[in-house]
Amino acid sequence: MLPRGKPYGSILIMVGGRKHMKIQDILAIFRNLAPEGNQSSWDNSGVQVAGSAAETGKVAVTLEPTPAAVGRCLDWGAGAIITHHPLYLKPKAPNAESMYLDVLRAVVRSGSWLYAAHTSLDTRPGGPAFWLGEELGLTGGRLLEVEHGSAPVEASFYCDEPISREAADIWADHDGVHSVAQSRTGEVRVVCDEPQWRGLADKIEFSLGRRPLFYLRSLTAPVSEVGFGEAGELPEPLAFEAFMARLAGLIEREVLMIAGPRPETVRTVAYCGGSGTSLIERAAGAGADVFVTGDMKYHPAVETPVCVVDVGHFSLEEEMMRRFAVELGEALPDAEVRFFPGEDPFAPYVK
Repeated sequence: MLPRGKPYGSILIMVGGRKHMKIQDILAIFRNLAPEGNQSSWDNSGVQVAGSAAETGKVAVTLEPTPAAVGRCLDWGAGAIITHHPLYLKPKAPNAESMYLDVLRAVVRSGSWLYAAHTSLDTRPGGPAFWLGEELGLTGGRLLEVEHGSAPVEASFYCDEPISREAADIWADHDGVHSVAQSRTGEVRVVCDEPQWRGLADKIEFSLGRRPLFYLRSLTAPVSEVGFGEAGELPEPLAFEAFMARLAGLIEREVLMIAGPRPETVRTVAYCGGSGTSLIERAAGAGADVFVTGDMKYHPAVETPVCVVDVGHFSLEEEMMRRFAVELGEALPDAEVRFFPGEDPFAPYVK
């Protein structure tokens, strides 16, 4: 009998004395940690290149699917590579020399799988995209932009026999479950977040040995929201220079650009990884004294009503993926997970 793996009951394969995991089990964990259903409509999170490998013992994490970064991952022997940015947003014909074609050739030749966790990771509540707020100790966190909002569903069905405590606990431990209860008449009521309902229904069917007739109704609250960026309050106000010194200590970049009115003190901070120009007004509306982001454009910088600190697209997301690699290492203890640092395409030049 094959040994059972720790995370999500995945199957481990022994190859040449090393533990390997099935690729499909690894992909399931990727999707659990960066739910594809939370991505933006314009995005392409998910499998970028379906490899031929059925299992692997090495998972690589890197920010950008460039030929150099992907090449380092493949040289290490990664059977699965997870990046933040997708290899492509829309289908592309491999009919011209390009970085895209170079990566495609290398990955297909190796048999490895390439996966992107883009806005699916950006929007995960409490995920690594919110690392700056955690490091600053922000409280009262609220999203700058809500991408999706959903309310739970209440499922009810009848069972002649009392539900065992063991079965009820198994159902209650399923992701997204709010409550499990059974009345004296035998009616079972389960409140569950809508995206997780199908998986829970399968688990109930397995426990009972039959598929009950479910009666479903949508609730209006509580609404679970996912989205981009965050605003929150520092534990105590800081003078602007003190805040900038604190921020500079957290950001691996030599130059931080500042635009807009500089406050004397900073109490409320907003931030968003990647390109945050479109969220300036939302940051101001959230009462932010400072908005930390990347890729600030000229005209929005001229007109900004709030102090903006442009730390670059790279810095916040590179650290996000470094932390995501640690998280994956904990979820995949029977496969080796390695983070491959990227390279900021911008470098300071001083005359």
